[in-house]
Amino acid sequence: MDAGTVVGVGNIYASAALFRSGIDPRRPAGKVGRAAFQRLVTAVRDVLAEAITAGGTTIRDFANSDGEPGYFRFNLRVYGRTGEPCTGCGEPIKVIRLGQRSTYFCPKCQR
Repeated sequence: MDAGTVVGVGNIYASAALFRSGIDPRRPAGKVGRAAFQRLVTAVRDVLAEAITAGGTTIRDFANSDGEPGYFRFNLRVYGRTGEPCTGCGEPIKVIRLGQRSTYFCPKCQR
């Protein structure tokens, strides 16, 4: 979640990519190994590509140039799901503030 390390990825997509790569957002970037960084790079690319295909993520009132909402919100497995069961393990999703950003994660799936 350190914008000095990875920039241009918003909260929603950062939470999704970290979940997919199994990285705990509380882990300092310097403590993430090479294999985990590779998983994260792949996850960021995949999440952004899927979000573009789905027309983005409508949380409140976003609409694309055709006036349509973004449908990637239906693919969100952690963002905005505080207290709900993780789709992977059933553990309740947590939210914390990191660097003035709300960060959602599964404390069991993300280590």
